[in-house]
Amino acid sequence: MAEEEERVLQEEFRWLLLHEVNTVLRQLQTVLQECSKWFLLPGSTEACLVKAEKYLLTSATGADNVKAVITLYGDNICTADMSVKIHRHSTQNFRTSFREGLQWKLQAIQNAANHLQAALDHVTSIEQGYLFQTGEEVVKVMDDIMGRLNRGRDCLTTPRKRTLEELYSSKIMKMFSPALPNEVIVSFHIHCHKLVLGAYQVHPLQSSSQKPKTALPAIYHPTGSVFELSSQKYEVVQANKVEVAVPWLNDVITYFTVGLQLCQQLKDKITVFQQYWKD
Repeated sequence: MAEEEERVLQEEFRWLLLHEVNTVLRQLQTVLQECSKWFLLPGSTEACLVKAEKYLLTSATGADNVKAVITLYGDNICTADMSVKIHRHSTQNFRTSFREGLQWKLQAIQNAANHLQAALDHVTSIEQGYLFQTGEEVVKVMDDIMGRLNRGRDCLTTPRKRTLEELYSSKIMKMFSPALPNEVIVSFHIHCHKLVLGAYQVHPLQSSSQKPKTALPAIYHPTGSVFELSSQKYEVVQANKVEVAVPWLNDVITYFTVGLQLCQQLKDKITVFQQYWKD
């Protein structure tokens, strides 16, 4: 590499470290602060956009085996009125709602908020105008922030899978009035920008030499899934899913994505300079 070219590259790289990195950090801070307005973050000074909203959950296929109207406030479902068709000897329409004072915590939203807060804390901890000394230092900061943003977005787009055993034995199955029939399991969860309710009717299996395949942890468990609890196997004989799009969740995922893109673009620029000197 010629001396003049080397000098120009050094000046451009120093300008990047002195000016562009800080510009990107301030852009990133703005994006994450806008995102934070959709969460109930303790100690936040941002104008909160969280409000209680009612949603009607319906089936994508038009089926009416399950219906639900819920009130969502941040990461909590505050109220829920549900009807589930139970197939026994004859079809029964079972109606229930949350017991007074009880709420369903959507842990995926809470976890996403925690990761967002950690990323925002890291960005705001960097003093404005701070001069990074090396590209490696910048990359390390970007990697840390991207890790937090990726984990936050993943909480919403690839939520934690739960087993049928977990759901069936969970205390949240006891929060309904009137109480859910023993053969009914329900589960609210977030998947991308949608709030989803899975409702399952289960039936105990008789002892048999044939061992059906046990259901793995999943977001949604189809008919035929089998689980075991206290040496008794159960099979899902009816599985239904209703859902609704939650517009602000789509905004949140977009903010996470924009933040990740800002970090990646800056990392790419650093890499270009590093590659020049490596070659």
